[in-house]
Parts: sequence; C-alpha cells; structure tokens
Amino acid sequence: MITTKPKAIGRLVPLLLLLGGCSSSMGPMSWDTGYHATGVDDTTEQGLLLAPHLCHLPAAKTGIVTLPPGCANDLNLQYMVERPQDLLHGRDMGPPSAEPLARAARERLSNREHSQRRRQRLEEKVRGGGSYATTSDM
Repeated sequence: MITTKPKAIGRLVPLLLLLGGCSSSMGPMSWDTGYHATGVDDTTEQGLLLAPHLCHLPAAKTGIVTLPPGCANDLNLQYMVERPQDLLHGRDMGPPSAEPLARAARERLSNREHSQRRRQRLEEKVRGGGSYATTSDM
C-alpha cells in the first residue's frame, strides 16, 4: 500500500492547477501575416493603401465585430514603418555598419605613435596657458 504525505500533495496541487491553466479553448491559430494593397491614395506621400491579411473580415458580419488575433499587431506595425511599401517588398540592405568601425579601429591601432604625439601636443597646450585645443589643431 502506498501512502502519500499531505505535504507532498500540498505541493502537487498548485502545480497541477497551474498546468491546467495553460490549456486554451482557442485551438490552433493560423498566422497568415502579411499585407495587401487595397488601393492608391493620392493624398499621401506614400501613395498606397495597405491592409493586413489578418484583419480581413467577411462582409456578412454585423453588429459588434471582434478583430481576429494578430490583427492589432499588424495594424500597429503598419503605422510604425517609415514607408508602407516596405511591408510589401523590403529594401536592399546597405553596406555593413561594422566596416567603417573596423577600419577606424585598424587605423587607430596601426597609427598609435601619431596619436601619442598628438595627445602630448594637446596636453602641452592645455598646461601651457589659456589656449584651448580645437579639432582643427589635430
């Protein structure tokens, strides 16, 4: 015969209740994200009227209509983008931003002697009197 301790049951019950709350009555969701052009707007700079796929509702619905899950996310994204055309076709990526930084670091590391001399000149000017070093002096 197996005996259970009341303390072990007291720990198990909250865990079971917590896991029971994870079930959803909504069922599987289709995340058909994306946008489609609904027309042309001549009054705006972008010129396109877009609508998220998830926000498409059947015309037969009347009264209070609830939006499908995900519609609000897609609408918010639509209002945040700089150019609505980017939602249909993305832009080409530019050059990597790390390249100028790597070039500057390489130049800095290879040219330490010049940097040391420049720093010493600037320190001497600061110690020497009231003149201030400017970027044109570098």
